[in-house]
Amino acid sequence: MKEMDEYFQESEIQRLEGEIFELQFKLKECHDKELAYKQLLSEIRNSIDEIIELEMENERFRLEAEIDYKSCITNLKNYLQEYKRVYKLRF
Repeated sequence: MKEMDEYFQESEIQRLEGEIFELQFKLKECHDKELAYKQLLSEIRNSIDEIIELEMENERFRLEAEIDYKSCITNLKNYLQEYKRVYKLRF
């Protein structure tokens, strides 16, 4: 009886260790995706800041340079698609 209890305890310990390993792997996977999303959002924000800065310079120096917003949006869409593919993200 004692041997069966010890066997059951060892079996339970192995099962829990396996579960811990799986959870650690899933946690790392989630953390990696979180970092990818943060990087993506940071890059988008930087691009927006650059566009705003260009617009302000155009107004300040009375430049006639126009910003092609349609092209900016198209490039952003293409960038997001590529980013999703590379980092295997879903959004």
